[in-house]
Amino acid sequence: MTTYHDLTGFQRDLLEAIAAVEDDPYGLALKDYLDERYAGPINHSRLYQNLDQLVDSGLVSRDELDARTNVYTLTDAGQDTLYRQAETLAGLCELPRPVTGGAQ
Repeated sequence: MTTYHDLTGFQRDLLEAIAAVEDDPYGLALKDYLDERYAGPINHSRLYQNLDQLVDSGLVSRDELDARTNVYTLTDAGQDTLYRQAETLAGLCELPRPVTGGAQ
């Protein structure tokens, strides 16, 4: 099983981007999200190679949005990976732990 710490920083950022993009998280929407956070532009090759690696690791699924566009979503394992990291960070910052399932 791939853990959060097995991923590169860019792959970690991609997981966050997939979770954060509200509409269909397709490649260019993810690139736009990351371009706002990185000092320089994101190379298309780097983006798609890393998305492919996340798909291969089982953290992300890829589905066809239309004939030319794929949409990327977190699998249960990908969501669990982000959740565990959020729990760790919340504990380090002495914040309330994240809640699953929308419960408050």
